[in-house]
Amino acid sequence: MEAPEVPTLALNFSLESPQQRWRNVLAQSNKEMLQELLASASGADSRTIEEIAMTVADRVLASEPVQSLLEADGALSPLVKPMHSEDLLKGPQLEDIQVTEWNIWSGKVKDAKTAEEELRKSSKCSPQGARSHSVDFEMRELEHRMPEQVSCSSEDGELRNRMHAGLELRTTTQQYTWMRWEGKPKAVLLVAKQGDRDVTRKLRDIASWIDSQGCYVVLEPDLWDEVQGRSPGIKPEPSPRKVCWCADPCDCKRMVSKAKREETTFAPKWQWGGSEGLPPGFAERCRTWTPKQDKLEEHIDLVISLGGDGTLCWTSGLFAGAMPPVIAFAAGSLGFLTPFPLSDWMSVLMPVLGSKSEVAPPLQLVCRMRFQMRLSRHEEDPESSPAIPVQSMNEVLVHRGASPHLVKLDVCVNDKSVTMVQGDGLIIATPTGSTAYSLAAGGSMMHPAVPGIILTPVCPHSLSFRPVVLPDSAVVKVRVPTSARSSRVMVAVDGKDRIELKRGDSIEVSVSQYPLPTICRASVTRDWFRSVNEALQWNRRLEQKGGKFQK
Repeated sequence: MEAPEVPTLALNFSLESPQQRWRNVLAQSNKEMLQELLASASGADSRTIEEIAMTVADRVLASEPVQSLLEADGALSPLVKPMHSEDLLKGPQLEDIQVTEWNIWSGKVKDAKTAEEELRKSSKCSPQGARSHSVDFEMRELEHRMPEQVSCSSEDGELRNRMHAGLELRTTTQQYTWMRWEGKPKAVLLVAKQGDRDVTRKLRDIASWIDSQGCYVVLEPDLWDEVQGRSPGIKPEPSPRKVCWCADPCDCKRMVSKAKREETTFAPKWQWGGSEGLPPGFAERCRTWTPKQDKLEEHIDLVISLGGDGTLCWTSGLFAGAMPPVIAFAAGSLGFLTPFPLSDWMSVLMPVLGSKSEVAPPLQLVCRMRFQMRLSRHEEDPESSPAIPVQSMNEVLVHRGASPHLVKLDVCVNDKSVTMVQGDGLIIATPTGSTAYSLAAGGSMMHPAVPGIILTPVCPHSLSFRPVVLPDSAVVKVRVPTSARSSRVMVAVDGKDRIELKRGDSIEVSVSQYPLPTICRASVTRDWFRSVNEALQWNRRLEQKGGKFQK
């Protein structure tokens, strides 16, 4: 039996609206699809449904009425603008920008006082900028004093120290960490909170000023589209929830999405507006990047975050590997990790990016720990599971999700079984994340310079399960045992559900070699205690009155 002949499109478009024309095209496409399926059901056609659908779609799009409809700009909805091929981003966009090298070192308290004086001098620049002074600090390592040590060689040929009078170690960390660019930073990435008009106004001011100082302004792709004046267009269908960590479409397995279709139109995320108040040619000079083709760490010198802690967390997620220094301005609701007031942006950026600041002054830096994770499926070889290309700034959460059952998790540290979690979940937090979800679950606060990993249970069904702190060298493995009642366990990275674990699956969390370097306002300790006191109201109470006989 032969497939029935499909008539060609013969639609009268003369007196119809654009919506009616597209409605007729869809109706004709559905009609042809049903005819093809009937022919396939009768055994005359062995093609799959996908092949039939693609054949019908190609035939309908190639018909003369549809081609004329696509070519007529006036027939299209004003929200559906054709994108010309020359407007599409093709290939890497940042290859011509070379990153400025910068140094990092550990110092002492006396270095802090000297650097503060130099920074105070350079911050007195005029709006046009002035040459900033700099001081060459000595590169210092950790100071170990090992009394009466004798060098000897071991059987494996390594040089070791034999101690006769013990080991004296002043500290395993440094109170001050410094950084300085060897030249003026060239490329600045701006990341701003969406949907806040005040933030967008400041973003325009900062972007205009950076552009006037001869630096490259790099924007996120969606924001760059707004700056170019492109319409946001049609909101695509919600993609299925991913099992993988790929930022773009991929061939990995996906979960079935339960999200409902949203409205077809949406407002611009940042509401950038027109070119009023911007330098001439700003839209042509600002840059963006092509995902999976440009390596941001090789082209970006400085990142400026405008928003709250969530914006900084989003900024961290843009870099799957090494990160340049970040200056975080507070424009959110809490601002625990954003020490710089947004109103002071000029005085903060002038010493670093001013047009006549040939060498930026040394700046205090805190290297915030990030996690990397490795996933192992029960049916796969654990040795072949690669590290997942995502960095966690706050925490990795293993939780029960929508399941009504308690989760049952085996926890191993450095390949040694330590405990079994029976409750709502387990939080593996960084020192930065110790004041986030872990704190709400009863975990301890940890200074960001302390190299540790926090294990905090979530609603454990036990009276004796208390949070613990592990060294940063620990490798934490969380496995769903085959005897678990709940067959689905969810893993969230920095508050976002990323992956589903089934019985026998496991994740392995360890400290990433790529920290998040953030610039300090005063020092890491002063900034941290200011945030703890102001944002969390730590230990705030009325002061006790003096004694009855106190004068």
